[in-house]
Amino acid sequence: MSGEPSPERVDAIVSQCDRDTEVVIGLGGGSVLDAAKAVAGLIPSQTSVMDYLEGVGAGKKLEVSTCPFIALPTTAGTGSETTKNAVLSHVGKFKKSFRDNKLIAKEAWLDPELLKTCPQNILYSTGLDAFTQLLESYTTLKPNPISDALAWQGMSLFQSAFVDIDSDNPARQQAGYERLMLAAALSGTTLANAGLGAVHGLAGPIGAFFKVPHGIVCARLLAPITALNIEALKDTKTSHAKQTLAKYQNVEKLFTGSSTDMPSLVNILQSLTQSYAPQGLREYGLTLDNIQPVIDNCRAGSMNGNPIRLSDQQLVSAIKQAL
Repeated sequence: MSGEPSPERVDAIVSQCDRDTEVVIGLGGGSVLDAAKAVAGLIPSQTSVMDYLEGVGAGKKLEVSTCPFIALPTTAGTGSETTKNAVLSHVGKFKKSFRDNKLIAKEAWLDPELLKTCPQNILYSTGLDAFTQLLESYTTLKPNPISDALAWQGMSLFQSAFVDIDSDNPARQQAGYERLMLAAALSGTTLANAGLGAVHGLAGPIGAFFKVPHGIVCARLLAPITALNIEALKDTKTSHAKQTLAKYQNVEKLFTGSSTDMPSLVNILQSLTQSYAPQGLREYGLTLDNIQPVIDNCRAGSMNGNPIRLSDQQLVSAIKQAL
């Protein structure tokens, strides 16, 4: 399967499956796992995913039995293997979630050997999505001590994973793949329990209106949004703002060993993007002239978890830097 799953594709697969199917195995990246998760949720009832899709469906609750789902991720990105939502897209119209506790994988098999066959550009862009999820869930408006601990562990695992994967030392390469895969799984857990922020708030509608890989969107927006958050938080004299700035400083220190110069965190994120996800969003059709639908549809979901409210003008400036 290429691209993100659509409701039509999920329904078509479900219609080809027997009601008494015993298990659904998803082997692939986040889109494949999301599709398999949705299919597993619908096989026994043979209902349409549009009955349950948030915001655009019939608004029904999943009160039917589901088929067991096993997740085998081959990328280290979305953390779908540990979440209860399947993200489905209809390019040009919407990108929404089918979400229920019954959709959580019965088992997630994390085999770093599967990452070794992943094209490097996909491996790195999806890995940056995982890091974005960890950073956003760490600095969100609604963290908790457990999500913070898991997000910190995930960022610590991510910190040198790319460098080790790029090395000529097989042992270091293996360790890098292992850390990256576990970091991604943790990012799914943290986003499910603490939420995300403005990067994913924009990534949702961008994915809805443009055919652009989710990991690329997150990678390109990460540094601009982080810079805006830090500057806005500095001007906000609240205890939450101070606590969140301290968290950004902690992440900077994780990468540099120092927390004295806040802009260096943004520079680190910019360097990661330029090294591992150099494709600008302009390559996928985004321009300053056609992004208004993105701005008009970004004020729900993940955007509500951003540590501080960013204006439409600020969001446009972030997208401009990501082009």
